[in-house]
Amino acid sequence: MAVADKKLMRAINRFKILHTIRAHKLISRVDITKSTGLSQATVTGITASLIDEGLLLEKKPGESDGGRPPILLALNPDGAYAVGVYLSISQINVVIINLEATILASYEMPLRKQNYAPEAIADKIVQAVQECMWQANFSRNEISGIGIGLPGLVAPHTGLIRFLPNYQWEKVNLRDMVQKKIDHPTYIENSANSLTLAEQWFGEGRGIDNFIVVTLEYGVGMGIIINGQLYRGHKGTAGEFGHTTVDPDGPLCRCGKKGCIEAIVGNNAILREAEAAVQKDEWKPNNPDDITLEEVILAARQEAPYLRNIFSQAGRVLGIGLSNLIRIFNPAKIIISGRGVKAGDLLFDSMYKTIPQHISSRTNGDTEIVIKSWNQNAYARGSGTVVLQEIYKSPANQVVPII
Repeated sequence: MAVADKKLMRAINRFKILHTIRAHKLISRVDITKSTGLSQATVTGITASLIDEGLLLEKKPGESDGGRPPILLALNPDGAYAVGVYLSISQINVVIINLEATILASYEMPLRKQNYAPEAIADKIVQAVQECMWQANFSRNEISGIGIGLPGLVAPHTGLIRFLPNYQWEKVNLRDMVQKKIDHPTYIENSANSLTLAEQWFGEGRGIDNFIVVTLEYGVGMGIIINGQLYRGHKGTAGEFGHTTVDPDGPLCRCGKKGCIEAIVGNNAILREAEAAVQKDEWKPNNPDDITLEEVILAARQEAPYLRNIFSQAGRVLGIGLSNLIRIFNPAKIIISGRGVKAGDLLFDSMYKTIPQHISSRTNGDTEIVIKSWNQNAYARGSGTVVLQEIYKSPANQVVPII
């Protein structure tokens, strides 16, 4: 066997072992051998290397069948650290996470409402990352890499942003700009995909091979896991759930089409309809020139039936969209996340009522729907998980192919 082949096989085996330990949290070498199908010698050799690298820890002995109790292996939480960055229209969120994706530090940089140039955003990301590391007393040498997540069409392998609606950017390589400025390994990913990866590794998707994450933000995004793999589609643009049409004569979407799910369900759509309520004198906010989603939610709960109807209609449309996803993908679980979940029952009561109306029990497949409590650092944590994924895969990336 060629040397490069041996290196590749070892990288693949290392990947299998790390993922098995992550999934089980605590596991013996014998059980790793059973789970992966690798030989005992291979497992022993690779786990010894991982312990030397500081990525694994030996824990207390497990239950014995009569012989010597087996030593259990676990990820070393402090074996590696990563920085995750989330770029939204209003702020930059930065977190530092450990190997188990636990957030150790966070930093938030507000952004003014303006169209930033890519270089200006790159400068701000670098500034925010350095500020977070400085406040948490982390040196650059302790960080394995920086992951950037944003709500746009991204080609992760090249770093190219094909389109970012927030700033109308097209064909911008933000990853390379940041990496050049900070001189550290940098990765970029669509924020819905990075959040989906975090759910698969550390959250509601752990141990599930087929599930979907739907994100409710200014737009509506989606990440798809099929047979344990993130599905990107032919050219990497799969998951544009928010731009599927539910009403051809509906409101104009920022993509230029009419009646997209996003144009009815997204936070921007909720704010647009709330502003229309102000114009119709159906509601009087504190500051008509600066209405927030949280203010609309509070008013809908307390005093404004017109606003409650906005959420109810959005929930019905979301329910129609989810029923289509269930019929097409037959996922075990749909996880709904994002700032929009703050609306709670205002949105989800009508969603839950709508789904059974558009899907039969024969095709439902018992899909579980989970509403995640929102945390403003969730997307940044997902971006950091992209770096952790690279740590797992890094030996394979270093293999020189045989020509």
